[in-house]
Amino acid sequence: MVNLRLTKGPLPREQNEQILKEYNRLTKARIPIDEFEHWVVRGPAGPAWHAILETEEGLIVGHTSLIPLRTAYGPPGLIPAKSEYSFVKEEFRSTKIRGFEKGRIKFLVLVDELFKHCQGEGWGPYFVSTREANHALSRRVGCKAAEFPLWECMLVRKPWSAAAELSNLDSKRRAAILAAGLVQKIPWTLGRILANGAGKIRTVAIGTEPVQAVTDRLSLFEDVESLRWRYFENQYIRYAFDAAPEEYLIAKRGSRDRFLRVVQWRLNSLQFLGPLIGSLMREAERDNALGVRWAVYGDDVISNDMVRAMRRRGFLCPRRVRTLMLHSKQPEFLEAANWNVNDSLVSFDP
Repeated sequence: MVNLRLTKGPLPREQNEQILKEYNRLTKARIPIDEFEHWVVRGPAGPAWHAILETEEGLIVGHTSLIPLRTAYGPPGLIPAKSEYSFVKEEFRSTKIRGFEKGRIKFLVLVDELFKHCQGEGWGPYFVSTREANHALSRRVGCKAAEFPLWECMLVRKPWSAAAELSNLDSKRRAAILAAGLVQKIPWTLGRILANGAGKIRTVAIGTEPVQAVTDRLSLFEDVESLRWRYFENQYIRYAFDAAPEEYLIAKRGSRDRFLRVVQWRLNSLQFLGPLIGSLMREAERDNALGVRWAVYGDDVISNDMVRAMRRRGFLCPRRVRTLMLHSKQPEFLEAANWNVNDSLVSFDP
């Protein structure tokens, strides 16, 4: 028999270490304790709520959490949240939970009780970025699959390394990236030289000022505190434009085994796209990155125009659909059209 405990953080360091050790083991992640505590303790909307399964001796054998976030959209007090760090140890998956002895899978009890409790606290909607294999479980706690169409635009600088590192893709797609990268050497060289953005684009500190908020859809990481929390200065770069202060782009810096990756952006036209691509390419070279990766979501005019422009510059831009599991008592938040999605939601690392 194990006990279910719901608690709002911060948790004692030894409990955080127990949770993280098991989560890293099960997911093969290598998240350090300071990073874990950064996300679940120091968020601008306050600490996370946790659901914990533990033995009578205090050993933590299951966990999930909801991290509250800020948004400028919707009524005052709207608190969207992200589900993170979920697991139940293998040897306890058939152990009864005190008070929930009958019925459901232990992991579903854990998640469902936390979701219901936080809704009682006024939180929601929630989004869950999880593997497709877990979607059926997510549906059983009230989540709905929402599909977000995108173009996965890539300009590959090191094709052999890129194909090897993108192990999450099937062999056919890795082969396509390799082939594209081998023919992208010319556009990489020409684009870096010709996309001159002198005087049009500059870098600014991530958290010096807010970005103009999206107010017609649920959008995240736009106020100063959220920007500082979400994006570490030494790991991200932010571009701004003097002639269009409402436009910006934030990218995760690359490395020898990862792409420089655009994670959040707002462009109202194509006037800065050429200089911006040139700046991203030069930054990728400084980082010795695999290349530049930019997921362009949506199907509006500016998104389509951007993709066409990137293809002319040699980018490979296959069409994809990203599926997120959404949970809400309010039906409008179960529709993809009411979310302003970018890779900041699915690439949730420092």
